[in-house]
Amino acid sequence: MHPEQIKNAVVELLKEIQQTSRPASEVISAYTRTRRYIGSKDRKALTNMVWKALRYHAHLSWRFQSIEEQVSLLDTAEQDFSDMPDWVRLECPEWLLSHIPEPQKELPALIPAAPIILRANGNREEIQKQLSSEGIETTPTTLSPYGLILSKRQNLSTSETFRKGLVEVQDEGSQLIALETEVLPGENILDMCAGAGGKSLILSQMMKNMGRITAYDISFLSLKELAKRATRAHATNIEIATQLPSNLFDTVIVDAPCSGTGTWRRCPDAKWKLTQEQFQNIQKTQSSILDKAAQRTRNKLCYMTCSITLDENEYQTKSFLERHPNFRLLKEKRFSPYQTQTDGFYIAVFIKD
Repeated sequence: MHPEQIKNAVVELLKEIQQTSRPASEVISAYTRTRRYIGSKDRKALTNMVWKALRYHAHLSWRFQSIEEQVSLLDTAEQDFSDMPDWVRLECPEWLLSHIPEPQKELPALIPAAPIILRANGNREEIQKQLSSEGIETTPTTLSPYGLILSKRQNLSTSETFRKGLVEVQDEGSQLIALETEVLPGENILDMCAGAGGKSLILSQMMKNMGRITAYDISFLSLKELAKRATRAHATNIEIATQLPSNLFDTVIVDAPCSGTGTWRRCPDAKWKLTQEQFQNIQKTQSSILDKAAQRTRNKLCYMTCSITLDENEYQTKSFLERHPNFRLLKEKRFSPYQTQTDGFYIAVFIKD
């Protein structure tokens, strides 16, 4: 493709991303998949330009009104100016800035792209060797004992190591949050917002496939994907629940729906689609889920988000303790690109008295 054709395609993609609620990654994938005439080199140039424009959306839109202008001057996207407002320089919606602790430190770390992290489902050193024999080079993470950092982006779907269930894509922060739950082999666990199973799978690994993990989510499609992943990982202690169980569990895990502010390195477009009304509604949903979870644990309740806002984390914890005096806070912890070079996560662990 001619450079001007690539720029025109970038403009077309950015306009589509702006007008849809679908994640940018889906829009980009669909666009390139239906245009097979775009070669691998041009596809890489195209996608890199789109992601850069999304990562520096505030910088570009503050300076240039039209998307065409923004794309033509994309090389200057990272440039700061003395009169540039904080929300522009930090690439964060202005209304959200006051909800984030230490924004001057946290937000710049959320702008660059995140590395691809794998979780080794077994002996990390042996799995690293197996990946290497397939031409997939990795380095061990420094904080999670399970993590492997991909040296470059590669398609894992054809990897024999992946197909055997020996690796899963999972950010190091997500792995660390799971480790903070300190679940033990033999426990009876409820994963109350299981989604596609990222937490259930690492909990199964931590429990050495012993005990039971009941995975529940309101999305049947997510549970269907979880079942497929559990089979691939040979996680036989995971049971799928299509209705929320009413019995008691040793530990209840609430990986709550959230604003996703901690994942902005991976989905920078999401920050500009989040509205204040959605932000408030998310917090109400979190409180409601926590209240239901409190009725289903006999011992421990773990609340976690992939958010860096105070409202969804520390304030939510404080509110829960005020509503439930029979619980006490055992610990709370944050992970973030600035603090731990991971995605942004928060966990609060409560004990029922």
